[in-house]
Amino acid sequence: MSDANLSADKVRTMLAEANERLRSASAEYFGLLEKGLSSSPLPIADQAKQFCGYMQRNVTATFDLGDKLIQAKDMQDAAKIQSEFLQDQMRSLTDHARSMGESAMKAATSVFTPKS
Repeated sequence: MSDANLSADKVRTMLAEANERLRSASAEYFGLLEKGLSSSPLPIADQAKQFCGYMQRNVTATFDLGDKLIQAKDMQDAAKIQSEFLQDQMRSLTDHARSMGESAMKAATSVFTPKS
């Protein structure tokens, strides 16, 4: 069969399978990264774990976007899916920035708090 004769369903199936393989590889990578951070003696390991969690959620959201786009019926549907994704990502970014700011303030406060 020629590549030009691939049906839309076959292309969707191939894309979904590729997305799933990438998702699996990503999960394995983050598992190894978390294991490495858990055994890290670095004083910033907790902040690194928190940042790793943010990255993992963002990567997962991106794979979810890919799954949804693969199933889009037309360009209007794809644009709607993309718009919703961008709105969700902006909310997530705001939440992450707030959380990391609070974490930084706590760390700074503990550094400058006199020990009795």
